[in-house]
Parts: sequence; structure tokens; C-alpha cells
Amino acid sequence: MWSLWSSQHRRWPRTLAGQFLLLQLVVLALVLALVAAITVQQSTQDFRASRSTRLLAVAENLAGTAVIGSQLYGTPDRYVLDPAIVRTSSDTGVRLVQVIDRNGRVVASTDPRDVRSPATLKSPVSAGRSWSGDLDLRSREMVGGQAPVIYNSPYDAAPERTVGAVLVLEEYPSWWDRLANAAPDLLLYLGIAAALGAIGAYLLSRLIRRQTRGLEPAEIAGLADHQEALLKGIHEGVVGVSPAGQVTLANSSAHELLHLPDDPVGRDVADVVSHRGIADFLVAEDDSDSTVIVVEGRALVLNRRRAAYNGRSVGTVTTFMDRSDLLSMQSQMSAQASITDVLRAQTHEFDNRLHTISGLLQLEEYDEAVALIDDVSRRRAEISQSVTHRVHDARVAALLIAKTTTAAESGIALSLEPETDLPRLAAGLSADVGTVVGNLVDNAVDASRANRGAEVSARITHDENMIRIRVADTGAGVAPEDVERIFERGWSTKPSGPAGRGVGLALVQAICSRRHGDVSVANGEHGALLTATLRVRPGRDLADATAEEPA
Repeated sequence: MWSLWSSQHRRWPRTLAGQFLLLQLVVLALVLALVAAITVQQSTQDFRASRSTRLLAVAENLAGTAVIGSQLYGTPDRYVLDPAIVRTSSDTGVRLVQVIDRNGRVVASTDPRDVRSPATLKSPVSAGRSWSGDLDLRSREMVGGQAPVIYNSPYDAAPERTVGAVLVLEEYPSWWDRLANAAPDLLLYLGIAAALGAIGAYLLSRLIRRQTRGLEPAEIAGLADHQEALLKGIHEGVVGVSPAGQVTLANSSAHELLHLPDDPVGRDVADVVSHRGIADFLVAEDDSDSTVIVVEGRALVLNRRRAAYNGRSVGTVTTFMDRSDLLSMQSQMSAQASITDVLRAQTHEFDNRLHTISGLLQLEEYDEAVALIDDVSRRRAEISQSVTHRVHDARVAALLIAKTTTAAESGIALSLEPETDLPRLAAGLSADVGTVVGNLVDNAVDASRANRGAEVSARITHDENMIRIRVADTGAGVAPEDVERIFERGWSTKPSGPAGRGVGLALVQAICSRRHGDVSVANGEHGALLTATLRVRPGRDLADATAEEPA
């Protein structure tokens, strides 16, 4: 049994297109069989309508003859009636003719078996009515017509009366005969329908095969399972978008990062993504690398790729990575690198100064050596005191001293405005303020490099609820069309690097947003003016605080 089943199973088409083709052919065969049955049924109805009318006419004609009437009026003589009904049967081609007396008994018939037996009638003889239709005679389905025989003797003054009836019957042709009679038209119509159906089924199977890329059901199911497992296994968020701007796929990480609804697939991006910047990024069609967008205090790095099949665009795929911690660490490392560069430069300068002092001492120019030492000490003390006098947080102060020295090496004067006043901060807030100040100063210094004698000023103030940081430069400023998107898209005028574009400004916005503050940019009198605010938690973020991070 197993071998037989296996053999039959192997003969069943295994391809999806083949199964669809076979199914469609089976359905087509059933439809054609139904059409054939309806056609035969229609042919039967046409036969009934035409033959019953003709048989009724034959019966009425025979019932109106004098020999039939006279015989039924008196005592019927079979030998007189038989020639009349045989002649009628021969002339009209009907197979069964019966003459019935007023008592409903057959007195003459073309079938001798019917004589002297009760007639099978649809309408009693005494009713005197004509009738035509179907009649079941000895389990045979027949169509016929019944006509009353109305007669009166010329020698009788009584009115005419019904003396009997004539019944003319014809057996229905067999189903095969009826099908043969309908065959010419039926074969033509069925042939056309079968040809069109077969062609349609074949074309549909080809279309299905092309739409499924030639994959079979098991392969499609396996591909869907693998895709689901792959999307769930990716830590980064993944969102697919069709050319029409509708979401085609989204994994769990994308749901978490973008706060998507439970079932975003098939819906417009604008309806499921609340952040306008990300929505615009998703529906764009070009490739994009390492674009930074800040969402609810998190710096997301986005990469978009176009997807195509046979040269036709099928949409885009965008990946999301939360790089807030990485960017913060990168900024801190950048600050440390700045300090390292300053120390390296100072070491080199210190060596030169030592060589100079050593030479002056060898030349016994003691006054010149002392004057040089006093000048170097005074300049270093001025830089340190100008910062530490106003900035009491050691980390931020050290960062500003390093940035001042680095800017000076580039020919840019970095100064603190007189209003600057920053107390000691808790470690967490100190790190955030340092990151914001460092990135804003770096951005201002970069924007001012092209201007000889450029200046950058910084002002840091605070109250019990807020720290305010303002950095101004004498660079070219920000173009009006870029003011609105400078932070939203991680904007930068520098080329892309390993960390992407505009990482520093995006990180500033992320930190300010996380600290329930804000960051903005405007064009001042001589260049750009960047302002950042960070909210202070009373009793937790200042000198005696121990908390490291905001809730």
C-alpha cells in the first residue's frame, strides 16, 4: 500500500504552477460536465414542448373522426378501431395510440398489451378536457397528448356528450440519444470553452510561477520562516518600505526604537512613524550611510539601501542602530585626545623652553633666563586662572584649558565671557556638560579656521534649575536653509567619516534632550551662535550630589 501511495504521490505535480494547472483543469472539466448536463436538459425541455403540442394535435385530429366517435358511442369494436389507429400511427410516426371508452378502459391500442386494461390518464375521461405533458407508463417516461371524443348519433336528439378519449404517447429518447442530438452545437461550445480555459489555466500557472520567483510552496514557507528568524535575531532595527511609501516589514527592534504600532505592515509610513525626520528618511529612495537622527534623547544611526529585482525597484531597507552610548564614549575619547595633543604640544614647547633657558644660563644671561621663566609662568597662570576663576568643576575646567590651547595652536582665540559661572557638579552632570561644551567649542573652532584672527567665546551660567551654555564664533555662520535641520539630521559641513556625519551636534541634542533641556542655533552679528540648556535636579546634580545619571 505504501509503495502504491508513493507511486501515486510521485505522479502528482510537485510544482506550485503544476498543481494550479491541474486544479484548474479539474475545475474546468467539472464546469464543462455541468454545461453539458444543462444543455441536455434544455434539449429535453425543447423536445417536450414541441412534441407534446404535436401529439395533442394528432390526438384531437383522431378524436374528431366519425369512426372513433361512432364506435365509442355504441359498443366499441376493436377490429374497426385498429385500422384507424394503425393508420394514424403510420402517418404521424407516433409509437403509441390508445382509444379509451367512457369508463377509462383501453378498447384499442397499437400495443395489444394495453387492451382491456385501465388507462393511465392525467385527466379523467368524464372531464372532457384536453391535456398534454409527461406521463409515466409502465415505468417508462413518455410525453403525450389526450383529447376527448365528443359524439352524438344522428338518430338521437340528445346533445353531444363525451363518449371517450384518444391518448397519443411517444417515449422520450435516451440520455445518450439526447446528448447525440445536442452534440453538434454542444461540441462546438464546449471545445471553445475548453480551449480558452486550458489556455487561461496555462497562462495563470505561468503568472503564478513568475510572481513566486519560481519558488515552490515549501521553499516559500521556508524562506518566510528564515526571514522571520533573521529579523528577530538582528539586534538593530530593520524597516522595509515599498515604492508606494508603505511598510513591508519591521522587526521587534524597530518596534522598540520607533514605537511602532502592533501591526504596521501595509500602512503608510507617515501613519505609523511619529518622528517626522525618520519618516522622511524612510520614504526617500536614494542610498544613505550613517545618518544620525536624535529621537527622545537617543542618537540613532540610520543606513538606507535600495532594493531591486530584475532592474525594478521594490522599495528600500533601512537599519537603525542606537549609538548614544558609543557616541558619548567617542566624544569623551575625543576630549581626552585633545588633552593628549595639548600635553604633547606643551611637552615639545617645554623642551624648547628648557633648551633656551639652558643656553641663556651657559651664556651667563641670568636676567634674560629669569625673565623668560616669569613670562612662561605668567602666561600659563593667566590661562588657568581665567578658566578656574569662573569654572569650579575640575573636569569642565580642564577641558576648557585644553580647548583654549588647541584653539591657540590653530590661530583662534578661545575666551570665556565674564558672566561665566559654573560650580562643582556631580559626576554624571559634569560628564554631560563637558561633552556639550567640548562639541560646541569644537564645532565653533572648525567653523572659524578659515578666518584669520578668528575668535570663539563661551559662556556658562547656571541657576538652581538650569545650566545654560552659549558658544559664539566669528565664522561664516549657518546657511538659513540649514538652521532648521542642523540638529535633526546630524548636520555637518565636513565629509563623512567612520563615525558618520554631524555626530557631535547630534550627541549634543541627545544629551540636552535626556537632561530635559534644549539646543538651538542662530546667526549672530559675526557668526554662528549655539545655545544649549541642561536641567539641574536640585540637591542631586550640584556639589554634594552623588547621583550619576538622570532617571
